[in-house]
Amino acid sequence: MSKRRVLLFLFSSPVVFWVFAVLVVLLAGELAECEVFEGAASPCSISGYEFGEQLHSLSMFALWGLLLIPILWGYMIVGWAAYEIAAYIYRRFKK
Repeated sequence: MSKRRVLLFLFSSPVVFWVFAVLVVLLAGELAECEVFEGAASPCSISGYEFGEQLHSLSMFALWGLLLIPILWGYMIVGWAAYEIAAYIYRRFKK
């Protein structure tokens, strides 16, 4: 795997985890008919197991992750630019 793909994966993984959290909370709310909201944990039984606290924590991450997406994209752009500058300098002095 190339360095660029590794960096792209590392810088985009927070966004991927946020989308995963949103999808899990939405699917649990719809398929298991659980009431998921940010105020407090509510009981949610799926296949006999209690997932209320976990879904509450995941919904808090999904809520605040949405507000942090512009900051994460800013970090991704700065990191990507730093990598490109370092790669350019390396290629320039390698000759």
